[in-house]
Amino acid sequence: MAGADLTGRYKGWMIRVKREDRSLRRGLFAKYVAALVGLVVFVLAVNGAIEIWINYHATRTTLTDSLGERAEAAAGRIEQSIAELERQISWVTRASAVKIEDHRNDYAQLLNQVPAVEQLMLLDGYGREKLRLSRTSVAVGSNADFSRDVRYTETRGKSVAYAPATFRNAARPAMSISVSHSGFNADITVADIDLHFLTEFLGDAQTGRSSFAYVIDPQGRVLARSSRGPETGKSLADLPQVAAALKKDNARTDFGTDAEGGSVLTAARAMPKLGWHVFFEQPAAHALVPIRDQLTRAALLIALGLVVAILAGSMLARRMLVPITALRRGADQLGEGDFGHRIEVKTGDELEELAGQFNRMAGQLQETYAGLETKVQERTRDLAQSMNELSLAHSTVQQQAEKLRDQTEQLKDWNKSLEDRVEKQLAEIERIRKLERFLAPQVAQLIASSDGHDSILDSHRREVTVVFCDLRGFTAFTESTEPEEAMNVLREYHAALGELTFKYEGTLDRYAGDGVMILFNAPIQFADHTRRAVQMAVEMRDAMDALTTRWRNRGHSLGFGVGIALGYATIGQIGFEHRLEYSAIGSVTNLASRLCDEAKANQIVVSRRVYGIVEPWVEGRPIDDLQLKGFNHPVLAAEILSWREGAEVAPPRTSAETAVVAAKEAS
Repeated sequence: MAGADLTGRYKGWMIRVKREDRSLRRGLFAKYVAALVGLVVFVLAVNGAIEIWINYHATRTTLTDSLGERAEAAAGRIEQSIAELERQISWVTRASAVKIEDHRNDYAQLLNQVPAVEQLMLLDGYGREKLRLSRTSVAVGSNADFSRDVRYTETRGKSVAYAPATFRNAARPAMSISVSHSGFNADITVADIDLHFLTEFLGDAQTGRSSFAYVIDPQGRVLARSSRGPETGKSLADLPQVAAALKKDNARTDFGTDAEGGSVLTAARAMPKLGWHVFFEQPAAHALVPIRDQLTRAALLIALGLVVAILAGSMLARRMLVPITALRRGADQLGEGDFGHRIEVKTGDELEELAGQFNRMAGQLQETYAGLETKVQERTRDLAQSMNELSLAHSTVQQQAEKLRDQTEQLKDWNKSLEDRVEKQLAEIERIRKLERFLAPQVAQLIASSDGHDSILDSHRREVTVVFCDLRGFTAFTESTEPEEAMNVLREYHAALGELTFKYEGTLDRYAGDGVMILFNAPIQFADHTRRAVQMAVEMRDAMDALTTRWRNRGHSLGFGVGIALGYATIGQIGFEHRLEYSAIGSVTNLASRLCDEAKANQIVVSRRVYGIVEPWVEGRPIDDLQLKGFNHPVLAAEILSWREGAEVAPPRTSAETAVVAAKEAS
C-alpha cells in the first residue's frame, strides 16, 4: 500500500515537471533569439558610440584649432595696425615743431595720409587746448580745459595712452590715442580714431563661408564684426564665452552661444595692450553635420544587424529544440511509470551528455523502486522514534523558558538599580559643573560630593576679603593695536591670574575685560583668608612683572595694579535660571575696586584694616588718606611692598580639610 502511494506521488511530480517543461519550451525559443539579438545590437551600438565619440572630439578639435588660428591672425593684424597708427601719430610730436603753425601743418599732413584719424588736438602741459584740427574744422587757442579728461590724465604718467572706445552712434565706434611730446611738462597730441577700419580684418575671406567674427572691448561691446556677426555696439558681456574672456579665465572654452541663443563653436584671442578680444565662431549645427551623418549610418547598421541576428537566432534555437523535445518526451514516459524507456540523442555536445545522465537516472529509479517498500517501513519506525525524542526535547525547552523568565525579572531589577545610580551620577556631574564656574576644580568636586551642598550657594552675609586687579594703560593699548593681539594679551593675563587664584583657593567672581574680581572666605571659609589674598596678590605682581616685560618687548606698555579690601558683604547666586553667577554685593567690593583704581603700575593698595592683619608678614607703608569716589570720608590705605623673607607661607588647604569645611557649611 505504501509502494502504491509513493508511485502516485512520483507520477504527480512528473506531471508537474511536464507542465513546467512545456512552459519552458514555449519561452525557450524567444529567450535564445532575444539573447543573440541583444548581443549583436549591444556590440554594434558600443562600436558606433565609440567611433562617433572619437570622431566628435577630432572634429571639434580640428574646428576649434582652425578658429583659434584665424582669431590669432586677426588679433595680430589689428595690433599691428594700431601700432602703426601710434607710430604715425608719434611723428607729429617731433621736437622740431615749435610753433602752432608747424603743428597745424603736421596735423593736416597726417589727416591726409591716414583716413582712420578723424581729429587731432594739441594740449599743453596743463591740459589746455592749444589746437584742434579735423577735416572740416580748425580751432586755435580755445584754451578748453581737458585737465580732468582721461585722455590727458592717463598720458601724464606714460608716453602713450589708449582711451576706452566710445560710440558716436550705434554703428560708429571710435577711440583716442594720446602721445606725449618730449621735454618737461610737454604738450600732448590726442588723435581721435574711427575704428570702422577694423572690419577689414574680419571679412568673409578671413572668416570663411560658415563662420563669423567680431571684436569686443573690455565692457563686452562689439567694436567690429564680419558680415554675419552681431550688431556693432551691442553688449555681449552676458554670453558665456565672452564673460570667461573678460574674467581672464585661462580655461579653454570651446562652446558658447550666439546673440540669438544658438550653440556655437568658439575661439578667442586677447589683445592685452588694448584690452580687446577677437572671437571667431561657427554654429554648432553646421559644424557637427558629419557627426549627424555618422549617427544615421550607425542606426542603419544596427537595424541591419538586428535583422541578421533574428534570422541566425531562429535557426540556432530550432536546432536546440529537437533534442530538448526528445528529453521532454522521455520525462513523460517516466511520469507514466515506464522506467524501462531510454532516450536517443546524437548531437555530440552537452545535450547528448544530458540524455545519457537521464537514461542512467531512469535505471537507478528502476532499481530503487524494487526495494522502496522496505525502506518506507524503516523510515516510518524512525519517524515514530523521532517524535518521542521531540516530546522530551519540548519538555526541556519549557523548563529552560521558565528559568529564562526568572532571569529576566532579575535583570529588570538590576536595570532599575543601574538607572538610579546613573541618574545620581549625572546629578553629581551637573553640581560639579556649576561649582567649577566659581571655585578651583578640586574644591568644587569635594563640595559637590558632600550632602546639602546647594545651601552653600544660597544668599547669606559674611566677612570676605575682596581682591580687584586690572591692567594700567589697557584702554589706550586696545585703541592702538589689533583686536587679535589684544585677545592674545588677555589670554596670557587671565591664565597667569587664574592659576594663582586656584592655588590659593580663591573664588573667581568675574572677568570684565582686563578687570578681575576674586573673593576669599566665600563660599568656603578660611581662618586666614585675608593673608591668603595678600600673599596671592604679591605672587600675582611677581608673575605679571615677568609677563609685562615680555609684552614690553612686543611694543606694549602695560602695568598691573591691585586693590584689596576686607568687610562684610551679601554672598549668593544672582541672575536667572539659564544664567547664574556667584557674586558678592556690598560696600567692600566698591572699596576694593576704588583702591585698585588708585594703584599705580606694579602697586598693591590695601585698606588699613587689611594691612593691620597681614603686617607681621609683609613689608609695607601707609598711604596718605585717599578721597575715593562714592565714599564721603577719606579712606585710610597702605601699600604692600613685598612678602617678608622667611615669613611663614600660607599652605593651601588639603583635600581632607576642604571636605570637612564643606560638610560643616552644608550642615
